[in-house]
Amino acid sequence: MKLSNYVTSTEDNVYAIKNIPAEVVGTVFAKVSRSPGSFRDNLYDLLKKGVLCLPDTDMISMYKESLAHTEGMMKKWGMAYGHASIKEHAFAQFCIEGVSRWCIEILETVQAAKWLSFTEFSFHYHKPEGFVIPVELDKHSELKERYIAFGQQCLKKYEELVPLFFEIIKAKSPEMKEDVAERLAYENARTVLPLATKSNVAVTGNARAISDAIAEMLAHEGFSREIVEVAEKIRMHATEVLPSSIGHTEAMLYQRSCVGEFYRRRAEAREARPVYNGPFIAISDASPVSECIRAEDRVLGDLSAMTRLSELPGIMRAYGKHIAVTCSEGCHHQIIRHRAFDFSLQLPDTRYGLMLPQEVAEASGTQTAERILDILLTMHNESHCLYNELADTDLNGIAPYVVLHANARRLPFYANMYGLAHFVTLHKEEQAQKEIRTVASQLERVFQETEQFLAGFKMDRHLKK
Repeated sequence: MKLSNYVTSTEDNVYAIKNIPAEVVGTVFAKVSRSPGSFRDNLYDLLKKGVLCLPDTDMISMYKESLAHTEGMMKKWGMAYGHASIKEHAFAQFCIEGVSRWCIEILETVQAAKWLSFTEFSFHYHKPEGFVIPVELDKHSELKERYIAFGQQCLKKYEELVPLFFEIIKAKSPEMKEDVAERLAYENARTVLPLATKSNVAVTGNARAISDAIAEMLAHEGFSREIVEVAEKIRMHATEVLPSSIGHTEAMLYQRSCVGEFYRRRAEAREARPVYNGPFIAISDASPVSECIRAEDRVLGDLSAMTRLSELPGIMRAYGKHIAVTCSEGCHHQIIRHRAFDFSLQLPDTRYGLMLPQEVAEASGTQTAERILDILLTMHNESHCLYNELADTDLNGIAPYVVLHANARRLPFYANMYGLAHFVTLHKEEQAQKEIRTVASQLERVFQETEQFLAGFKMDRHLKK
């Protein structure tokens, strides 16, 4: 049985999936997020063990030889006759492996991201496997040496932090199982890792969303070759499984102008960078949420009958406030996946300061917590100095790679009630990471008034089956 029948490449770090039922692909994606192996490794293992039975045939190759493709039937109906719906229904599933967390963030925040689904490698279960070295540094040998030394130091400090975090976690909760405490230690130790750290992501999307994402990523030309190269590979492999549907994938002038503006530093320079003990929320709107929509225009049903699985009515998107969450890069990465919100993304910048893991803040004064704090402050200072040097060398597109996961990041967005209710219900679960649980609890308090004017409505439904 040939693995090449089911993936568009057995060697490239970007490849599309083919000839496999979509449900099976989704299941393997979920397995991969908690597995050290790639999608290809897991798929081959399932095939070899006979757990997964698939026809030993490349149906995509057969389709390409058919008249439907060779005579251009799909292009005729999709382009000549203007049936854009073809791109809405055609979809692809693909894997991107060994790219930076920064590159993955760019992919997850393109305008078309609401129509893409992602599953990412979890540092909650596994240790990091190196970091990306941008090719732009090849022209700056001394800076490249500093960058590599910094990345190696971050990985070394990560290894030092794991047992330290394990110690303070077990000291606080001695009844906690060893494997659970270990996973929490991994999760907290990642705060010292830079956004250059390698990760994997699996993506599913329709042809229109994939095309739009490719075009937007290509607009990073001149700022990050990695992002552009990933976009080019997505285009190549997606075209192999959707030969007539991936089009309009060149960056437009307006997209380039937006990307250029995004890479300008906005964070103000400070003499001393702040150190925060936890995330916090700033509210821009003073008016009550209830003023957004007239009572007679609401169609909400019996809100008290909602469970954690209930879909909220669309009108809930109109209720909300403009807010800004200041949190760590790691928490920021989790929040931006909640695509019911419209975010105003800010370039990561070391000037925003440092967000301490809450386990460290809670264990303040202990020898172990002080050692962790010293490591994080030292590495944040190293990150800040290197970030400034990269920016001063006109490498603004590379500067984000050296930002630590513990770095503070400001995230402004319109917090609508539709998205908030899902967000709070999901992230107040006990297994959720502590910082994002804190954000969810703060948001719930900020919007408590909503529960008063919407009879029966409870924002947090995570215990309501």
